[in-house]
Amino acid sequence: MNYRKLGMIAGAVLMAAALAMTGCSSKKDPAGGASTNAAQSETAAPDVPSEIKLGAYKGVAVSVERLADITDADVEASITSVVENSTVSHENKSRAVADGDTVNVSYTGYIDGEEIPDSSIEDYNMLIGSGIFFDGAESGLVGVMPGATVDISVTFPDSYPKAELVGKSAVYKVTVNYIYEESQGELTDAFVAGISDCKTVEEFRQVTREALEQSRDNERLLIRRNAVWEKVMENCEDVAYSTSEIAAIAQEYKAYDESAAKDFEMTLEEYVKQYQNMTLEEYNASIETLAKAEIKRQLVAEAIAKAENINSDNITEDEIIRCSQEQGYEAVDGYKNDRGEEGIRQDVLFNRVLDFVVENAVITEN
Repeated sequence: MNYRKLGMIAGAVLMAAALAMTGCSSKKDPAGGASTNAAQSETAAPDVPSEIKLGAYKGVAVSVERLADITDADVEASITSVVENSTVSHENKSRAVADGDTVNVSYTGYIDGEEIPDSSIEDYNMLIGSGIFFDGAESGLVGVMPGATVDISVTFPDSYPKAELVGKSAVYKVTVNYIYEESQGELTDAFVAGISDCKTVEEFRQVTREALEQSRDNERLLIRRNAVWEKVMENCEDVAYSTSEIAAIAQEYKAYDESAAKDFEMTLEEYVKQYQNMTLEEYNASIETLAKAEIKRQLVAEAIAKAENINSDNITEDEIIRCSQEQGYEAVDGYKNDRGEEGIRQDVLFNRVLDFVVENAVITEN
């Protein structure tokens, strides 16, 4: 089981993560569920489907933190980080090979003047001193200028996989094409052209600004969505949870972690202690809380959808891509395979409901 298959919980988890990154506070409990107020009550019934009394969801008033606009300093800091974490490769043909160099070579092996089958290699990067040739024979390239060809003599060792060559002497004719060098990047037109589709530094600076501004807009949207949805959840009353539904969802979480624990050759108790910093009792309580949060979230979304005649008909590819990105998938096909038709329908319906309540909310920034 993949956590991303747990449906309605996914969107809110992503929003909570965005809040954490921007330093905003949240009233959510550690498991991601909304906090309850004094007017709310929760009950559990073994054989009755979960249900909820829908509270106010249109025109809810929330206040969110105002995020600063992107500044010139933000742009320059981002560009500086890119440059400092980038390296540029060079083909140096102006000096002789030294010990420790990485050299690009082409070579062919010969025994008694006859070419060894399948021994030719072109444009191979070889580290001098790595022992790539038997007994470190590649050290014979030290002092050779790029463009020159030299003979490297070797004897095939007992461990060589081709038995017919073991113990035989050979000569490899090695041409040094160039010395491969790396250096830290410098902010030049050539540098940005090598790492992006931009042709000039100024164009790269503008693209960087646009990307940062888009990211900041996304942060603002996520904070708004999170705040509104949390308020809608708080306004719901009289939640009745089916204990069997709680147990089924909690078991999915547990099955995932049990599988992970097995991969590490651990018991579940050992795994949650080491990787989740919990006792087994705390872990069991946490997955029950997660299960309740998922059930409540789905009940609220479905109730609003019913009240407002919101459906999941005519799903667009853009909506699927959005769901995929929100749930952290690099490729939309992976999302489609994991979620399946019903899972995608639930995700799209949740987003349509969430968009509706956000559009109808009264949001202030401070």
